[in-house]
Amino acid sequence: MTEMLDSIASCPISAIHPMHPELLACPYTMNQRLIADAPVYQDPDSGIWFISRYDDVVAMSMDHGTFSSVMPFISNDAGRSAGNEEVAEVMSKGYPNVATMLTQDPPLQRRYRKFVDGTFSPKSLKALEPFIESTSNMLIDQFIDAGQCEFLSEFGVPLPLRVIAAQLGTPVSDLPLLRKWTQAFIANLSQQLDHDGQVQAAKDMLEFQLYFVEKMEQRRVQPEDDILSKVVNASIDGDKPLDNAECLSMLSQILVAGNETTSSALVEGILLLIRNPDQYELVRKDPSTEMISNLVEEILRVSSPSANMFRRTTKAVELHGVTIPENSVCFARFASANQDDSRFPDAMKFDITRPNLKEHVAFGKGVHHCLGAALSRREMNVGFKVIFERLANFRLIEPEVEPVFAPNALLHGLTGLQVGFDKIS
Repeated sequence: MTEMLDSIASCPISAIHPMHPELLACPYTMNQRLIADAPVYQDPDSGIWFISRYDDVVAMSMDHGTFSSVMPFISNDAGRSAGNEEVAEVMSKGYPNVATMLTQDPPLQRRYRKFVDGTFSPKSLKALEPFIESTSNMLIDQFIDAGQCEFLSEFGVPLPLRVIAAQLGTPVSDLPLLRKWTQAFIANLSQQLDHDGQVQAAKDMLEFQLYFVEKMEQRRVQPEDDILSKVVNASIDGDKPLDNAECLSMLSQILVAGNETTSSALVEGILLLIRNPDQYELVRKDPSTEMISNLVEEILRVSSPSANMFRRTTKAVELHGVTIPENSVCFARFASANQDDSRFPDAMKFDITRPNLKEHVAFGKGVHHCLGAALSRREMNVGFKVIFERLANFRLIEPEVEPVFAPNALLHGLTGLQVGFDKIS
């Protein structure tokens, strides 16, 4: 623990810099401080307004008229190009970034989202369960005899990645590409890239565009039963087909949302069980569907892999005696909201018997509630069911080494997790 993290609990509020890499990676003490003392706080470096309390985060998420998801002045293209001619040159070879689902407001946002909502219906997800279960078993087969694994790369990443690849209609052989592109989009969101990192991310995202444009042309001629075909053959109000830029925007959001947050929650879930053996024992003794579901919801609350999300004020807003000007960039801080003691008593405690654990906002709230939330829950519930059937007594290979979280402005997740375990079958 660095001196900076140690001092957060007692330093002057004005000395807190929430976008500092160390605080993005380990925000817990900062979250508690801001909830208590500065629920509306402007980062002195970036100018972003941090909204931290549960009730406020829910209220702003439900008010898309005041807190818009359209961010014209910090679009990805503008952000990447400013002061970086190499990035601008790379991106000029591809398609512009356009606002669709996550980055659009109703009513247009609903028009885009309706094209993929049916893909994650209860009936569709129920039909996916055998594939999720067989994939989970296949992945465990590959490392179970070793008695240890790097859980992120050997289970946490490939399970949801294989599922979303199947939904997108991409072959298993292209999984490394999907993972590379996911990491590029995440890196671009991190606000942590240097010049060379921005250029490489731009090249990877261009590669993503060119790959899927080719696939899109194939699906327009010969559609299949997958998300890609639904997106490329969709039209706005029945008469305006989506163009390539719109399709690519939707596909990039589906790809990242469809695998990265689930990966992070699966891996941190194992860490939470290791650190809370009493909770592990509850599930081990009663691995029922209900108990595993409670486990999944509490993991989501505590881990909150989608930690923050951008919003823009469409007018001046007064909150807790503080005026946020019109056109200000705000963070809806879902992770902080999930750590608010006023909603979740003793919020930092991992407790799968918590009576209101399903009130968490790990998947957001309102019109932008994560469209893949039901898919993520199904993957986690089935994945943990298989894990409890086949593996026991997870432990850190190097317990003296603190697991590392990656600094990222929007997402929160471990960089890896080396664990040992006992084989059940």
